[in-house]
Amino acid sequence: MKTGQVMQQFGIKRDTLRFYTEQGLLQPQLIDGNYHWSAEEINNLENILSLRQLGLSVKAIIRIKELHDTKCGSLEQLEENKQVILDEISDRKKQILLFQEQKDNLENLLKQIEEKLQDF
Repeated sequence: MKTGQVMQQFGIKRDTLRFYTEQGLLQPQLIDGNYHWSAEEINNLENILSLRQLGLSVKAIIRIKELHDTKCGSLEQLEENKQVILDEISDRKKQILLFQEQKDNLENLLKQIEEKLQDF
């Protein structure tokens, strides 16, 4: 499958494919200056997109792929995958707290503006 076909099938941009390739997550064959996507690479892309849909960072996906490639099916792989997921959860909790703080600050600012508007 050619790059344009992959882009159309998955509704993604060329830059996205390039980024995943540069990160080592995908390894399409380069033939005559064009990338050709095997069924295995399409499957890898589907897995990446599924993990991104879950909210995993590219960093986490890279680590999961490394573990899959080097320790597939082992107890160590499962334990390390668990830690990757726990780290992602921790990151999301921090983001939620930050967003909540920003929301509170915006609401306070809005309240101040509304109070000033009442003075007019």
